Amino acid sequence: MNYSPCLPVMVVALVFFLTDMVDCIGPSSGNQTRLSLLTYLLDTERYDSRVPPEYEKNVPTKITIRVHLLSFDSVSETRMDYSVELFLTQEWRDERLHFANQTDSKWLEVDSKMMNVVWVPDVYFRNEKSGSFHDVTVPNKFMHLYPGGRVVYSVRLSLTLNCRMKLAKYPLDTQVCPMLIQSYTYTTENVVFFWHPTKPMVFDDEMTPQTELPQFSIVANKTDTCETTKDSNEEPTFACIIAKFTLQRDIRYYIIQIYVPSILIVALSWVSFWLDLEAIPARVSLGVLTVLTLNTHGSTIQAALPKVSYIKAIDVWVVSCLIFVFAALLEFAYVNVLARRGDKELGMVQVLATSQLQRDPFQANGCDPPKMLVRKRENGSDEECQALNQNVVIRDVNGEMNRHIMLDGNSSSRARARRVDKISRVVFPSCFAFFNLVYWLFYVYGMDNKKND
Repeated sequence: MNYSPCLPVMVVALVFFLTDMVDCIGPSSGNQTRLSLLTYLLDTERYDSRVPPEYEKNVPTKITIRVHLLSFDSVSETRMDYSVELFLTQEWRDERLHFANQTDSKWLEVDSKMMNVVWVPDVYFRNEKSGSFHDVTVPNKFMHLYPGGRVVYSVRLSLTLNCRMKLAKYPLDTQVCPMLIQSYTYTTENVVFFWHPTKPMVFDDEMTPQTELPQFSIVANKTDTCETTKDSNEEPTFACIIAKFTLQRDIRYYIIQIYVPSILIVALSWVSFWLDLEAIPARVSLGVLTVLTLNTHGSTIQAALPKVSYIKAIDVWVVSCLIFVFAALLEFAYVNVLARRGDKELGMVQVLATSQLQRDPFQANGCDPPKMLVRKRENGSDEECQALNQNVVIRDVNGEMNRHIMLDGNSSSRARARRVDKISRVVFPSCFAFFNLVYWLFYVYGMDNKKND
């Protein structure tokens, strides 16, 4: 029998081919134990966790990310940040971990002690201030390997993320706080990020977005993609995705703690308009008390806010209320000056009346002497005496009319002071009501809230 000289070469080639096939499909086909299959897949001699799955193919590995929010803990205007607790789940395909038809299991669960030998994306949160993993009682993370090479990796995180807030409408504002997820090492040539197509952002069943936060409600959330660089250069670009939470501040707390007390303090300052002109200690105490109380109230409010360079809505409110209260105090000062001027006028008229009373024939004509006397009449009837007791005119040495005085104890200046009080009773509440109308319409409907888009 004649043998072909190529037969040995063919046999050797067949042996090498079968060896490569065994390496590709695993130790053997059929049902394998999970441990043996997992040991084979994660063998460091055949699997290199230092490089992405598609590194040699010059195509990027597609990473699908899903965020499961467990809690949205707090939002701080002073530090301009917010805290969250979440499950970060990532999915990608790694053909090196393909094990179809090797086991009846739908997936293989990888222990946390073995995860360090599997390549995982280099995900980080770009706007993170602080963060931590959960290790009680074991590291809170899992990894599942699926027959087709799909890898699912999830980890539990607690994060404090930066949120640059625009407080021009505070406390009538709506804030948009971002969550930036980015690749730190690999550029878009090797790794790209995508949100989960159906459920990119999931809230836990025990979490109620409308009532989760003490002062805010999560009214909306939006997911998007982005590409960023590490510095000012245009290249290289890194994979990036972003989630935005729209937080609407609950105004009820501020109405009870800020607006209602301020309105009551301003209204209290108006009480002085109904007090008598002679109640000087009461009016002074009331005016000073309302000014100091409102000033202290405003200082307490500002202590809880960051020192920003622009004017906030709460600043406009506090300063305006302080102006109204201070204006009420100035109104008292003005009417007090008028009242004191009237007292001087009455005193001067009393002196003139006393000097003229010695040569006035009122009593001889059957008239009671008036409280103050200026005009001299010779034949005064009862009607004339009554008129003189109501109204006199002070004349100077030239006989010109100088000042008009009411003889019932009031001067024209005191009458003007009372008239100012009566006008203030209407003007001050009307102006404050108009200010409230303009304030609420402007900050609730008129002013465009510039969000952190």
